Amino acid sequence: MVRQDDLILEGVSEREMASLRALADGAAMPAIREIEPLHAKGWVEVIGSDAIITLTGRTLLERRMSPLR
Repeated sequence: MVRQDDLILEGVSEREMASLRALADGAAMPAIREIEPLHAKGWVEVIGSDAIITLTGRTLLERRMSPLR
């Protein structure tokens, strides 16, 4: 079994960022197969049929939007 820490260390793919951005923008919810990796990394919580971006996911989005100095 893969631990969540190990999944986070894999980094983030462009597809994952696109799914996370789509959720943040309020667009149509990505397919469940695109949500599962986000949930496994702790970036999204799924409650019923809703996917909610966690603080970790929000931090990732904000960090990607602003370049490092």
